[in-house]
Amino acid sequence: MKFGIRQKLLSGFFIIIILFIMMYLNGMHNIQLVVNSLEQTLAHPMVVSRSSQDIEDLVFSIQRDLYGISNSHDSAEINNLIRGIRQKDNKASGLFSLLQKQILGNKGKALALKARITFYQWRPIREKTIALKKNGKGTQAQTVNFTEGDSYVRVLQFELDQLGDFATNNAISFTENSIRVATNAKLIGVITIILTLMISLVISFYLSLSITRRLRSINDVTTKMAKGNFNQLLEIKGQDELTQVATNFNAMASKLAEMYEDLGKKVNERTLELNETNEELNRIKSDLEIKVAERTKDLEEIINELNRSQLAMLYMIEDMNETSRKLKTTQEELIRKERLAILGQFSGNISHELRNPLGVIDSSIYYLQMRLKEKDEKVQQHLERISLSVKTSTLIIDNLLSLTRMNKPILTRYNVIDLLGNCLETCKIPDTIKIVKDFPEIVIHIKAEKEQFRMAIDNLVKNAIAAMNGTGTLTIKICKTEDAEVELSFMDTGIGINPDHINQVFLPLFTTKAKGIGLGLSITKMIIDNHGGKIYVQAEPGMGAKFTIRLPLVREELTEPS
Repeated sequence: MKFGIRQKLLSGFFIIIILFIMMYLNGMHNIQLVVNSLEQTLAHPMVVSRSSQDIEDLVFSIQRDLYGISNSHDSAEINNLIRGIRQKDNKASGLFSLLQKQILGNKGKALALKARITFYQWRPIREKTIALKKNGKGTQAQTVNFTEGDSYVRVLQFELDQLGDFATNNAISFTENSIRVATNAKLIGVITIILTLMISLVISFYLSLSITRRLRSINDVTTKMAKGNFNQLLEIKGQDELTQVATNFNAMASKLAEMYEDLGKKVNERTLELNETNEELNRIKSDLEIKVAERTKDLEEIINELNRSQLAMLYMIEDMNETSRKLKTTQEELIRKERLAILGQFSGNISHELRNPLGVIDSSIYYLQMRLKEKDEKVQQHLERISLSVKTSTLIIDNLLSLTRMNKPILTRYNVIDLLGNCLETCKIPDTIKIVKDFPEIVIHIKAEKEQFRMAIDNLVKNAIAAMNGTGTLTIKICKTEDAEVELSFMDTGIGINPDHINQVFLPLFTTKAKGIGLGLSITKMIIDNHGGKIYVQAEPGMGAKFTIRLPLVREELTEPS
């Protein structure tokens, strides 16, 4: 059977391709093992920790609702809290089921089952607390929730923390397994590459050796012919393509020797013709160079004109963007002024109309408190609630008047650190709120009207306390900026602000609170604007909020070191 060069090369090529495919598949298999191990390392602890954290949040939320039920006297509020507990109970049960499916290992499943059993054992205590409250035994309900319910909450917190620790330990074990798999994959890959290279080298050497010997002979003969010695013949042996090449080459060499003599004559004739053609080409080349130079000059002028047009267009686009930004700012300010105008139209009349009946209600409360010497606890509670509502209504009227009839401030020079400290002393801050003050040791002076400035600070502090539900940390910082301004920032740890609402917080009558009308921040912005300053807000849902006030320094402050 005739086995030619093409068959030899194709067979060697296919063998090498098969070896490299095997090496590739082996490498992909090892890489997939490493990827699977890493995915398990990352996903399992994350899922378990997130599920256990969500359950722990629900447990604390249920316990807070139970305290709210024990302390509340409003039946509607109690019913809402009970419905919330039922929903959170169902959600926690679903999370427990999901956690038991997701967690790996018998130990992890046992920990999850133990936490779930504790959660179900806590359920009768919750139902008992609700039943006592519905039967009018609020004190007993509070005692049961405090003594028995809190113990289950602590046990659940401990068991859920154990689940988090278990997931972390599994992550360490998975990481060690990933390192071991990666090391084995690396070793197997190196061995596979070495074996593939060795086999490929052997096959390549064998094929090249069978071909290069005769190619070297052909090269020697063709080299001699290239030097002008055409009387050369190749040795004919074998039965492959090179044998046919040698036979054809010998025939070609004989004909080439004969043609060489005729070629010499024709070369002399063609040389004369080529010289004449070269002279004609040189003339044509000169003409083309002149035309190209002229065309290049025209193109340069066109390109310069296009560059100028493009630059003008960029300037026009920039002006349009700036105009758009100014238009948006003007539109927001018009909306704010329109709301202020609407408030101004009826705030004076409505405040006068409301103050008189509120004053009558307040006088009636005082009269009832004086006449009912031995009133029971429930009557006293209702009288206090009426009195508190009257004060709240009066405060709303004052805020409406402040927003629509704010006088231009009479500015006085103050040390901003002392001024802010005095304002904070008048604010009603619960003991559960931690205040962190980050004030510089240098003296910084601004111009302000003390009462209006105190009102703005009081609104910001109230807003932060409401956002933290009465518990958290409020950080207040003062510093100078490079723009000859002083910056006051108020950072809370509250629920944050929805991104869809962050551009509307300073608009009058905008609020997300159930018991607010949206005037506090509008008044604050008006005061800061009247003081020549600016106020900004930065917030994310669940990450707290930061309100920043920037006020200009007094002129002599600009020469002092910052």
